[in-house]
Amino acid sequence: MCGRAACTLCPDDIQKACGYKAPNSGKKFQKPKWNEGNGYNQYKPSHNIAPTEVLPVLVSGSQVNDESERVIQPMIWGMIPPWHKGDPKTHGLTTHNCRLEHMLSSKLYSPPFSKGLRCVVVCDGFYEWQTTKGSKNKQPYFIYRPQPEGVEIESATTWTTDWSDSEGWKGPQLLKMAGLFQIFKTTDGEEIYSCTVITMESNETLSWLHHRTPAVLESDEQVSDWLDAGNVPSKKALHLITPPKTLSWHPVSTLVNNSRNKDEECNKRISLSTPPVKRSASGCFMDSWLKKGSPTKKSTDDTSQDEKRAKH
Repeated sequence: MCGRAACTLCPDDIQKACGYKAPNSGKKFQKPKWNEGNGYNQYKPSHNIAPTEVLPVLVSGSQVNDESERVIQPMIWGMIPPWHKGDPKTHGLTTHNCRLEHMLSSKLYSPPFSKGLRCVVVCDGFYEWQTTKGSKNKQPYFIYRPQPEGVEIESATTWTTDWSDSEGWKGPQLLKMAGLFQIFKTTDGEEIYSCTVITMESNETLSWLHHRTPAVLESDEQVSDWLDAGNVPSKKALHLITPPKTLSWHPVSTLVNNSRNKDEECNKRISLSTPPVKRSASGCFMDSWLKKGSPTKKSTDDTSQDEKRAKH
């Protein structure tokens, strides 16, 4: 699963980090347009982002009525059901993750998928917790893309923010996860963007840590095809969803357990007395602030799955 993330870059640097080569641009890189969010969709860099908070999301401009080829649209993490009435944050369902196995049969996720409302959720990395045998305590880890030599994703002092249209982004490599999005309209006609991250069974890369993993898009070609609903139909897009093969991680402090803790120490590497099965690189950095934690919610899809399990 994926229930907590860090995204510490400012909007301008996120645009640089999401730079891409357009089909007709030759060898030049270009940055996606940044769409400033409204009151519900305002992005703030944070070391500890929980569901119902806002993440930067990459979409095709054609899906959001924009002439730009690609757009970064800040979205609420957790899809708002279109049938919900009232405050968009009070629907009471856990919708920040969409199980791939149930996506095509879900009344919430199947419609946006069939309409091509595919997106790429962008972040420094996400947190996952490992249960320690014989203990009720869980050890949190920070998971992210492998970084260039000398770059530690949790330490901004090791970064550069250099970018050029000939060479692209030279800073930390961001994690890009396949997702779906929805546009919810309030009774006042205000449009609110919300998204979900697609998850699946883990492979050997992360199964030592958790049995579920987000669908990470590991190549620029995968990102391009996932966003291109006009030329890559839904059936073909499903083949892009595979468990990640190349990830890095390190253990972090239990500070991250409380979503109200936005301290920059949340994704800093710590030492463990007993090494985990696997070890790897680093984490992230930027300003932090305090917010209320998100209430625990129950998903309609997860509920039905729990009911099925209970019968066997």
